[in-house]
Amino acid sequence: MRTRTLLAVAVLVVGLLGVVYVGLAGESTGALELEWTSEPDPGTAGNHHEPAVAVVDGEPLVFAPVSSTQDADQCALVALDATDGSERWRYDVPRRNCTIHAVADPAVADTDGDGDREVLAPTTEDEVLVAGAVEGRIEDRLPLTDYGYTRPTVADIDEDGQDETVAVDVLGSVRVFAPDGSIEWRADREAYVWATPIVDDVDADGATEVVVADRHGYVTAFGPEGSVLWNRSSGAGSVATWMTSANLDDDPALEYVVATTSGATVAYDGRTGEREWGHDASSLSAVNAVLSVEGRPTVFATAADGSLVAIDGTDGSVRWETMVTDQPINMMPPPVAGDVDGDGDAELVVAANDGTVAVYDPASGELLATHSRAVAILAHPVLADTDGDGSEEIYVMYADGRVQRLSAEN
Repeated sequence: MRTRTLLAVAVLVVGLLGVVYVGLAGESTGALELEWTSEPDPGTAGNHHEPAVAVVDGEPLVFAPVSSTQDADQCALVALDATDGSERWRYDVPRRNCTIHAVADPAVADTDGDGDREVLAPTTEDEVLVAGAVEGRIEDRLPLTDYGYTRPTVADIDEDGQDETVAVDVLGSVRVFAPDGSIEWRADREAYVWATPIVDDVDADGATEVVVADRHGYVTAFGPEGSVLWNRSSGAGSVATWMTSANLDDDPALEYVVATTSGATVAYDGRTGEREWGHDASSLSAVNAVLSVEGRPTVFATAADGSLVAIDGTDGSVRWETMVTDQPINMMPPPVAGDVDGDGDAELVVAANDGTVAVYDPASGELLATHSRAVAILAHPVLADTDGDGSEEIYVMYADGRVQRLSAEN
């Protein structure tokens, strides 16, 4: 499982000489407003996948992947009204398939080109469930080799004017589905995959690649038709658990940034797969957000010691570092970025394993606001402006299967 599900990790406090260091999340001068808490409780405390949030046909919706156990039998994809958290519809995973991995990260997209968006969710029924986003009617079931762990991606891979669905199951089988659900191509990595693949033109050749990182430390780029463009090792013991991408230098190719269980955050060139820089933390690093800060590309990463670091994307140097929590924790979901206060600039939002949600200034590391609930968080928040007020709300999935909506002051 990904870093957010790996347990029993010792907490280390890392200090770096010459690095700007700011205080703990508890020193905030602001508080996030709690707007609602959803009702579903799956009877277990291991939910570790983030929801999807979207406004579909004017309906603000949250799609919560709720996992449980066979005894509790509460595994489901639950659609919530984003306005008040009430349940709109649910798809119940059969009891025989109800496990802690029952429903993975969902996505919202128009998979078949009919103008209506669907919600896609990998499940332990060894498939990607495709359902109408508003009413929940099952429209397709895309077969996988095993259960899916990562979010599906919908994009025009082969530039034929139609979007394909890219899904990778936990065993590393990559499948690209046509709009009618048929398989256009597949590739079997034969290694566990926990990091969501990158589907983008990473080498700036005008075509879309699929980049997959696996637990053996290999990262593979597939071309639009499934051919292997390159296959690189990120080093012994580099189990990839999170991955993101952005243009970090002067050449047109994107860089992809991999975070590993050993605490490494490493940037690679998207054209060649060659390593560009690395940053080492205690263990279980996690990445997601990349921003241009004061004209410099900046990668933001967390680690299992409760730290949050801003890394210069051009050379891997540390711009600033802070501690989100000093409580004993097992992991940290990665930071996400969005305009949560409506000022036109992005903020960083970090959810700590101890139940803390904190908002930071990406340029300085200044703590702007916090919220705390005495329930673990194993997945990063999702930001979306679902009420049209110009600022993004913060949707947090807790380990107990409940979702909270938080907002910052405008």
